[in-house]
Amino acid sequence: MSPLALLEGVTYTYPGSPRPALEGVSLAIEPGSLVLAAGPSASGKSTLLRLFNGLVPQFHGGRISGSARVAGLDPFAAPARRMALEVGMVFQEPEAQAIAETVQEEIVFGMEQQGIAPAEMRRRLERLLAELGIEHLRGRRLATLSGGERQRVAIAAVLALEPRLLVLDEPTSQLDGDGAEAVIGALEGLRRRGDLAIVVAEHRLERLLPRADAVIAVEGGRAALLPPGEAAAVLRSVPPAVELARRLGLRPLPLTLGAAAAAFRGRELGAAPRPLPAPGAELLRAEGLAVRYGAAEALRGVSFSLREGEIVALVGPNGSGKSTLFRALAGLVQPAAGAVRFDGAPAPRGARERTARAGLVPQDPALALYQESVAAELAETLRHRGLPRGRADLEAAARAWTVDGLLDRDPRDLSVGQQQRVAIAAMLAHGPRTWLMDEPTRGMDGPAKAWLAARLREHAAAGGAAIVATHDIESAAQFATRVIGLQAGEIVFDLPAARAFAADGPLPTQVARLVPGAVTLEEVAIPCAA
Repeated sequence: MSPLALLEGVTYTYPGSPRPALEGVSLAIEPGSLVLAAGPSASGKSTLLRLFNGLVPQFHGGRISGSARVAGLDPFAAPARRMALEVGMVFQEPEAQAIAETVQEEIVFGMEQQGIAPAEMRRRLERLLAELGIEHLRGRRLATLSGGERQRVAIAAVLALEPRLLVLDEPTSQLDGDGAEAVIGALEGLRRRGDLAIVVAEHRLERLLPRADAVIAVEGGRAALLPPGEAAAVLRSVPPAVELARRLGLRPLPLTLGAAAAAFRGRELGAAPRPLPAPGAELLRAEGLAVRYGAAEALRGVSFSLREGEIVALVGPNGSGKSTLFRALAGLVQPAAGAVRFDGAPAPRGARERTARAGLVPQDPALALYQESVAAELAETLRHRGLPRGRADLEAAARAWTVDGLLDRDPRDLSVGQQQRVAIAAMLAHGPRTWLMDEPTRGMDGPAKAWLAARLREHAAAGGAAIVATHDIESAAQFATRVIGLQAGEIVFDLPAARAFAADGPLPTQVARLVPGAVTLEEVAIPCAA
């Protein structure tokens, strides 16, 4: 059988860039295969995906050499409308590809443009709503959806055209566990039904690495197509269970928790949980917060406090109220009931005054980035707060967030992971004691997540505090001292992190399931003889 997609010696350079984004890439994607693209942020994964539908070079411009064939077409030359019938793509930012007003209209829009018969449109719509678990969202306006809900709708809209090659850029980055499993399960079902090939770029590999037929390992613009076991040995970042096996020197590497448990059986692995200092004075308190959007209750009687030295992981399903809670704390939405207090006193009413003390980093970095350079983004925050904003001040703020090498770059030209770091720097450049961060690890690779965890711990040790909304449990275990769970707008648990992430807790980590008493790799004591 001929490859569905074939790249031969492809080198591509963006306009104005001094070096190629991809260099000498040759690989073949077979019909019916599920292929994972993995590698560090800004390594070339998103550029690679855009080769398959011709966005690179047709939309982005630049210089390209080598050749490509996808579904019998040359994606570098075939019209975009023709390529869209063969290659469906879901971008990292689902908001950017939304067209219609409601969920149902968004899913059927592409089918209407392609002239698909009404009866067939209805059949595909009903199937996709069920497979992706979004039947309840059918009539909702896109503007009212959470980021994860929007992501599932974007996937459904692309799948509705039944392309031969489906390309997805971090499709589970904003999804809760059930949502991520629903998406991956739907993709596997589609693959089993026909000759659809799927290429997925992801940083969260726990679910996809064991299920992939092959892995494209991308690093520094170069790409190699490898079996999953070989890729697990060379990728910089792998799931914790695989990384523990690598540290133990096991071969072959186990790719699932079950295989890891069997491989570790009989090995003496101890646990040394990290000690946590006692929290200090109260910085923030929510008292009975209730928020309504029309007849819908987004928050119901939410009460908690945040103290110096605490890093709270805010978890819960998509649409549970996490972003709404942040908006209420920051003064961007007025609650129907309840109050917010800072340092024991009523919080200021205005968002500007509140975010001076509780800086909010939104889920979508595009909402925070609108200047023409990273330096201008930082300068705007400092100006807004009446702080010095000379070049030395900007460089100091950039160094604090390790974005000093990006000061003169346009934020729109950065990878999503880089944009996320710049958004964090821009929103927190004024040094608030409380940080409110909505999905800050979106688009981040393993080293970037480790960096963020270290930065959060430094902030807490200096007397600050943070609330971090996240679906990335393995990442949250690296920094959280406490975990608050939201469900349907209500707090359903508020636990110390060690209890929440334990094997018998509500959110067990991979390490907790393998090593009693530990929840992260750093807490595992490996015998010297291992």
